[in-house]
Amino acid sequence: MNFFRFLTFSLCLVSFNTLSYEGELDKFFNLYEAGKIIEAVDSIYSTNRWIDRKSDDIEKLKAQFVGVSSLVGEYHGKTLLGKKDINERLISVTYMALYERQPVRLEFVFYRPKDKWVIYSFSYDDNIDEELLDASRREIAGY
Repeated sequence: MNFFRFLTFSLCLVSFNTLSYEGELDKFFNLYEAGKIIEAVDSIYSTNRWIDRKSDDIEKLKAQFVGVSSLVGEYHGKTLLGKKDINERLISVTYMALYERQPVRLEFVFYRPKDKWVIYSFSYDDNIDEELLDASRREIAGY
């Protein structure tokens, strides 16, 4: 009986460590959807102690990201586009943020060097429609 408790506990720990990046994404989107964009970016980057070395880049990203809604209108939610991981050590998670004028892609890359996920990179862009058209054309043309 104790073995099964230990096994269950161990599996829970593994699941928690593997899924902890999802908790960071939840925090990010809770802040983002509350209009706290700078706090959302700070929150996601708080998982990586090495990010201080890129503070100028992060400040520039925050300044640009704050201005997105003025260009694309009101935010209406998000949808997960997909996840891709490499040996449960590096994972890319892509969302489409739904705005009035157009969608905006949000890409998060998390890295797990030991037992804890940290943000490796975060980016956003509005080129998602161009890639959709290119993918559609490749599929239609058969290559």
